[in-house]
Amino acid sequence: MGILTRALRALGLSAALSFIATAAMAQELSPITNMFTAIGDALTGELGRAIGLVALAVIGVMFATGRMNWISAVSVVVGLAIVFGAGTILSGYA
Repeated sequence: MGILTRALRALGLSAALSFIATAAMAQELSPITNMFTAIGDALTGELGRAIGLVALAVIGVMFATGRMNWISAVSVVVGLAIVFGAGTILSGYA
């Protein structure tokens, strides 16, 4: 086993132990919650709609040129339905 492998293992072990040693920090999850809320707002807001519009436009151009793959087209449409319907889906569980 090389020196680099041992050093990486020691670094990984020390990082893991540093997370275990600070158990009191696990009680405060607001930065993580804020991050996921910002991601959700971005995907379902104006940015997400713009990305969805571009994805559908690409599918339309591919259809017009005869190069569309039906599997990718259906996956884009289903993916957009899931992303924009996620709020409604999750509100049913709450």
